[in-house]
Amino acid sequence: MESMIINSRKLLEKMNRGCKYTYHELLKLCELTETQLCFAIMFLLREGMISQYRESDVVYELIS
Repeated sequence: MESMIINSRKLLEKMNRGCKYTYHELLKLCELTETQLCFAIMFLLREGMISQYRESDVVYELIS
């Protein structure tokens, strides 16, 4: 559980630099494994800190 929280914080820090990201952009940006990134995204979605929606691809965005 602790590693998921650490990875979620890392994801939030990286997302603060921009506006919205695709999954593959986040994967490159955060340098996490796919499993680590999935758990971090699920945690942040559940906590209401990011949103997920579809444009031409699935997009993740910080909630203000």
